Amino acid sequence: MICPHTPWLSKPLCCRYVFAGFKTLRLPVRVGDVVTDATWRWALGLFRQDEYEVLGAWPPQSTHEQVARDLHARGVERIVAVHGRTDCRSSFPGAVIWPPAVAPEEAGSTAALHPFGRRRRAVLQSAVATAAQIQSRIARAIKRRAPFSDEAAAAAFLTEMLQKADRRFFNA
Repeated sequence: MICPHTPWLSKPLCCRYVFAGFKTLRLPVRVGDVVTDATWRWALGLFRQDEYEVLGAWPPQSTHEQVARDLHARGVERIVAVHGRTDCRSSFPGAVIWPPAVAPEEAGSTAALHPFGRRRRAVLQSAVATAAQIQSRIARAIKRRAPFSDEAAAAAFLTEMLQKADRRFFNA
């Protein structure tokens, strides 16, 4: 477990995800008279169409390898598509970066968007949009609440916001 702040962040996960979207959030933390940003990484997973789950949140000092090990330890075996600033493809062989990088000469061709068909691409685009909506909501909440008194308070707030987002998926 990377983050000792809450057992919820170390809950068991599904073994296979169609999509994992990694995002970062800056949480202003007061250290004496100075406010510094702690950049936390969090992830949203899609395991079936329209069935999402928050995969976790990781503190600033966490590396990509530590995040991938944490996901493996909590049960994740396979991720089909990864979005965001992370490189966990070495830990999840076969995972592709979404959206794919397209060379100018391939723009507009269907070959540039393989290995996904039209329906899968639509699902992935929807998952990216869902992660962006959650990111936006949490960023607005951080602005209203910040700066946090310490790193633990920031982590607790982020966990609370991610739990709220997760509950929304299960109550939908």
